[in-house]
Amino acid sequence: MSVSWQRAFIPLILRAEYATGVNYPACLRTPWQAFNTDRTLKDDIYDHEHPARRLSLDRCPNFRDFGGYATEAGREVKWGFLFRSGQLSDLTDADQERVAELELELVCDFRHATEQDLERSRLPKNPAPRVALLCISPGNLIDSLEQNAGTITRADMFNFMVSINRSLALGQREQYASMFKHMLETGTGKTLVHCAVGKDRTGFAAAIILLALGVSRETVLFDYMLTRHYLLPEREVDRLSQKYGLNIEANSILPMLEVYPEYLQAALGAIDEHYPNMEVYLDQHLGVDETALAELRGRYLA
Repeated sequence: MSVSWQRAFIPLILRAEYATGVNYPACLRTPWQAFNTDRTLKDDIYDHEHPARRLSLDRCPNFRDFGGYATEAGREVKWGFLFRSGQLSDLTDADQERVAELELELVCDFRHATEQDLERSRLPKNPAPRVALLCISPGNLIDSLEQNAGTITRADMFNFMVSINRSLALGQREQYASMFKHMLETGTGKTLVHCAVGKDRTGFAAAIILLALGVSRETVLFDYMLTRHYLLPEREVDRLSQKYGLNIEANSILPMLEVYPEYLQAALGAIDEHYPNMEVYLDQHLGVDETALAELRGRYLA
């Protein structure tokens, strides 16, 4: 491992450890520690408690800014323009005021129609953002779970979520293409993407936005894994079981609410299988051509 490679990659290993609790080999960690004996992760934007990262909302714990990341070209994603969250139906009045301060212009809601009807968003009215309903439903995969509820194991649910994430990359072209289209039509560009929990449909949306802006895959995966710090799956089990009518043991349901690197890696792997690079995927699959890409980077990069 060369020293230059170590300097570039070791920070990401440490940040991944910090986000996931996974310990990587000592041979990978030692060089970075030697270069940075006086620095801690809490000194930079990769700290999950960075004051600009997480919004302190009482009833929407997974609401966060996904700006601040460096691109591979040496630029930086602007703070205060790109946000992600779970459902917004339980926001308190104080939460609404905090969200209003963000002056959002666009909200992309990836929940399916039933979710939107049953759990209506409590968005601020002044200023009121434009809401794009970009419904994504698990569809036949949920039907399969219902039919096999009595025999579903934790491993089955994990594999189900891997399949869900693969389908996001290749089977939801219209929704994610529309997301970029709506973003380019905004004035300020201030955008929130969200779904019910804020990790899969939303996680993929945030990932392809960051990748379009030129952020590395390692950093994108770090941002994806931050959900582990903000969301407590155990608190969501009953709500999810009732929503989908699943009679499944709680331990088997948890992978649907948890976040693992393999989920996002499955989506990105599906892209790699069908497209030579991310730029071609964005152009041919989602209609984000060179002109649109340049406009997105002009809006969201400092």
